[in-house]
Amino acid sequence: MTPYDTEAQRVSAAITFGPRLVVIGSTSFWGTDSRQLCEAIAANLAEMEGLVALTGGMDGVGLTFGRAFADARKGAGQAEDLFHILPHGMGPCDCGVTLGAGIDYHERREVLGRIGHAYLVIEGGPGTEHEAAVAAGRGLTVIPLGRTGGHAGELHSRASCPPGLPRADWALLADAAAPHGQVVAAVDRLVRLALARPVEPG
Repeated sequence: MTPYDTEAQRVSAAITFGPRLVVIGSTSFWGTDSRQLCEAIAANLAEMEGLVALTGGMDGVGLTFGRAFADARKGAGQAEDLFHILPHGMGPCDCGVTLGAGIDYHERREVLGRIGHAYLVIEGGPGTEHEAAVAAGRGLTVIPLGRTGGHAGELHSRASCPPGLPRADWALLADAAAPHGQVVAAVDRLVRLALARPVEPG
């Protein structure tokens, strides 16, 4: 067991029990509709009973998803069950619970890639690539919203649909012409199926 595994176990112990979706991506939005999709997906996934959402606690995808998720959960009178993972000594974020992991962003990324059950990628650069690689290396499902570009676009173009997930929904992730409602529904189905897999990180 590596120090990252030990840190991941410590962080995991502070997170609400339930299926965990980690949302990773850019710290600034680049795609014309990436922010709108991020918010719509967050609001939709907030309706998933028992879902625990995690982000890297940064501007852009992380906090935009987190705020929309938290608002939807609070609007429905439910517990947020939202956690942001940042290096020790940083935070807190303005929604959810902020937890410390690692002494810098490299270590934080190693931990974040170990504590989810499935990962959703929206845009993203080298840091996102690092987190997604750690998660994929542990056999966890990584779902790249390819139409948003960045690492999500690169990952979708070279990754095949994981076994057991609907190929049509997977293909829709890269379709820039698809209506937002169809994309949100496809992400919902893919996340639910990915989280149904019996994989336990950390």
